[in-house]
Amino acid sequence: MKSFLKKILIFSVIVMVIFIAYEVALLWVPNEFSYKKRYIEKHKNELRILVLGNSHLADCIDCSLLGEGAFNAAQPGRSFYYDLQLLKEFIDQMPKLECVVMPYSYDYQYWGHLYEKKHEPKFNTYRCMYLKYMGYPYSDGEWWHWSEILNSNYNHTGRLFDALLNKRLSDLTMCDSLGIELDASYDTRGDDWMTRQLPDTAALADSTEHHLNYRDNVKLYSEFVAIMRSHHKRLILLAMPIYTTARERVNQQRLDEMNEFVAMLKRVNPDIEFYNFIDAPGFVERDYYNSIHLNNTYGARKFTPLLREIIEK
Repeated sequence: MKSFLKKILIFSVIVMVIFIAYEVALLWVPNEFSYKKRYIEKHKNELRILVLGNSHLADCIDCSLLGEGAFNAAQPGRSFYYDLQLLKEFIDQMPKLECVVMPYSYDYQYWGHLYEKKHEPKFNTYRCMYLKYMGYPYSDGEWWHWSEILNSNYNHTGRLFDALLNKRLSDLTMCDSLGIELDASYDTRGDDWMTRQLPDTAALADSTEHHLNYRDNVKLYSEFVAIMRSHHKRLILLAMPIYTTARERVNQQRLDEMNEFVAMLKRVNPDIEFYNFIDAPGFVERDYYNSIHLNNTYGARKFTPLLREIIEK
């Protein structure tokens, strides 16, 4: 019996050593999260334009078209909570920063922690990657999110072997050197792109969850815009173009709630700039990746010059 227990103990120790070695080895593999954080750390003295937010900007803001000192630090699926953490860490370290660009659209006031808890596998991945590679714990401070093996579905095995095979940096980070996402292209969108990621039709009055998320977002967004005001930096909010299949599901009540939320933020910071491109003319089928996202092929080349005009006003 003692011999058996000894073997179990030895086996457990070996497994634990392999587990720890694997987790540590992944720290040295470039990925989207570590790349964007390190880029800001390295170039913080040069940055003029910082793009934050989620995939609505990550997919279609080509910073090579915005001039020197622009970087797209947005990431798919990012909760606004993490944008706030990044801003608080770096706002005092970017002396040349002129403006921060953020997405804000018809349902952002609903999107919060309760939504994430309903989609645990996906958002456990985000919590893990933001903690391990950007140093931002989830708001509840759960340290156990650090382990990729236990929490992340971010293809950690594939990343490790890709790194060993000396894959290109852009293949590992999934973005180009200035941060635009590379997977949301015209060629990869699929035949069903018009019906993918169609908006939910529930309005604020229809959901207790929406009310709770709204309350949390009032606090987070108010803190964000107050920081921007105290540092005398421009904050540009963009409601991005959406395709007609998505637009048909966005009723006037949702648009009214969006405008009311922005009006509330303007009471905290009257200098906020909000530009609504939801119904912007000129965007055609080939500009979209799915029903609510522009692609990085044609959409980015069409939208980024519009943003440059806004910035250069």
